[in-house]
Amino acid sequence: MSKFWQLLEESVIVQALVTLALTGSVVYLTVSGQAVPDSLLNLTLVALGYYFGSKTQLSASQAAKAVVQQLQESEGNKHAI
Repeated sequence: MSKFWQLLEESVIVQALVTLALTGSVVYLTVSGQAVPDSLLNLTLVALGYYFGSKTQLSASQAAKAVVQQLQESEGNKHAI
């Protein structure tokens, strides 16, 4: 349960819910044969771009931290020899 609160604090859950709601609205309007307003479509595309962009940034940040940690560990091993 603590993971849920951590994700809520980082707004990951809020981003996902807003993105799903907007995407669901566009899909519903399209499937039911109704016209999708341009403003709703633009807002959905912005939300999708922000959501996936933040995921890419988060994974890149985690990868960079892992590389730094490996470099620090390898430097520590060189001094121990």
